[in-house]
Amino acid sequence: MKKKIVIAVSLLVMGAGGSLTYLHMTRAVGNRENASSADFCVGHQIAEKDCPWCDASLLESRGQCPQHGVPEALCSKCNPALIAGFKAENDWCAGHNIPESQCEICNPGILAANSVTADTDPGASSIQLIRASELPRSKRAPSVTCNTSTLRVQFPSSEIATAAGFEYTRVEGRKITETILCNAEVVYDARLHARLTSRAPGIVQEIKKDLGQTVVAGETLAVVDSSDLGTAKADYLQAQALVRLCEKNDARQKRLMESKVATERDILEAEARHTESLIAHSKASQRLRNLGFTEDQLKTISEQQDTSSLLPLRAPFKGIVVERTAVIGEVTDNQTPLYSIADTSRMWVMLDIYETDLLRVQNGQAVIFTADGLPGEQRGGRITWVSAHVEKRTRTLKARAEIANPEGLLRSGMFGKATIAVRKNESALVVPKGAVQWEGCCHVIFVKQSDVLLAARKVKLGYEMEHFFVVED
Repeated sequence: MKKKIVIAVSLLVMGAGGSLTYLHMTRAVGNRENASSADFCVGHQIAEKDCPWCDASLLESRGQCPQHGVPEALCSKCNPALIAGFKAENDWCAGHNIPESQCEICNPGILAANSVTADTDPGASSIQLIRASELPRSKRAPSVTCNTSTLRVQFPSSEIATAAGFEYTRVEGRKITETILCNAEVVYDARLHARLTSRAPGIVQEIKKDLGQTVVAGETLAVVDSSDLGTAKADYLQAQALVRLCEKNDARQKRLMESKVATERDILEAEARHTESLIAHSKASQRLRNLGFTEDQLKTISEQQDTSSLLPLRAPFKGIVVERTAVIGEVTDNQTPLYSIADTSRMWVMLDIYETDLLRVQNGQAVIFTADGLPGEQRGGRITWVSAHVEKRTRTLKARAEIANPEGLLRSGMFGKATIAVRKNESALVVPKGAVQWEGCCHVIFVKQSDVLLAARKVKLGYEMEHFFVVED
């Protein structure tokens, strides 16, 4: 014997004078006998072996339906037994008797948008792939081809309409603050975060700073004994001596020329050697500059005839030592970081914005960040960058907010939630959630034109509040 379950549905109907009413309906749903048997999927009302919602591998194994352009395992036209499953998944366009995720009338181009395969995103499930472009119902725009707006509900008499017990309310404008909640992660400000390596290979001879210590710009963190530095200094001093010698020889040849003792060839050779010595000196100077030496330090090397091989590793700006791998006696090269320093007085918070919120996020918007590890601690900042790239796997967009951190409570790697104020204290038209009905491809409200006549109106919904929707159009 089949059992029946009666489901009650209330529709809140809007009147022309700004009032709403509830319509009450019931429907019966039949259950199959033996629905609990092992080979039958009760949730989707289909044989377990044919259920693509429970076994996503069916989408790949059964391939594409050549006649209807959808996966064979999800083709309700070829297999009407799937219809109950689509309805159970809340994926059914009643207006056109087809799954919403396949309805080209309500969602033009949806089949092309969903025609991805596991090769393009091996980490996503088949069900996720077929519905990758679907939006929540509250964010879907009305279909331009649907004739919902021509529908009318007419009662035989006002007494029947009154007996139905309709409830009414007025459409109203309100000042709203619209926000977006998203996941976020704290990272160092990349402009004030440096990983420091030795400018020349050598052996770590001395450690000056340890983890957590504060440093100022130019302060020595460690000292590396580098034979390359000693060689570079010697070449610099040798080039300087050669320049002085060539200058003297050039001047001597010119005097001999005046005395008719030297020839023009001698003069040209002296000038050539002088030019070569200047080039060698410039090359040796530049090598020391590349190793981090300033003009004043080059002058000191020249005055003191310094050929030491000790190369200091200096901090480029004020900050805190956040990483240290340098160990005394360790051989290092010019590619392995020995220290990392960061200025933590200002941090970046990287936001993960859902693709559907893309158009509402822009530079300059206020952000409130709350770290999971610091409950109750809220930090404010503003968005300074929005990425132009949507992450393929997560379908999220990166954005960056800069947040002051004078006490240093925020730490790199912290996770939390960020609230973005996309609209603040702006006037908007709002309707109660109960007044909005999903017709199958569009959202509708009902406008009361008389005591016995109600007209359907398609609406485009915006921001969702606790009890209301903002009506955008």
